[in-house]
Amino acid sequence: MNKVKWMLIGLFIVISSGCAHRVADLTLVSTKNIDLNNTVLDIRSGERVKGSDCALSLLGLIPFGVPNLQEAIDSALEKGNGSIMVDQVTYLKQYYFVLGGSSCIEVEGTVLASAS
Repeated sequence: MNKVKWMLIGLFIVISSGCAHRVADLTLVSTKNIDLNNTVLDIRSGERVKGSDCALSLLGLIPFGVPNLQEAIDSALEKGNGSIMVDQVTYLKQYYFVLGGSSCIEVEGTVLASAS
């Protein structure tokens, strides 16, 4: 009985797994329309923030949406109260559980306000 219990625990650990991949490193990114000709960027004034967008799936086969990069960037820009993100890194993170899973796009970068 004890052996069966440990086998079930091991099986649950193997089934409940996840992974993360670094997808992109971007120097400057924004989802807003910004005139860069008349913009002064001060990197020292920004703060490092994270934003993400996720979608769930049932049994790993039936998705309930697709994570969106623009939503993840907008989320980070809102958290940092800015309009431009520099030194941005994009991750794709996927988690699998017994009955479902989650797929997330996570962005991290320094958010700046565009000052003319």
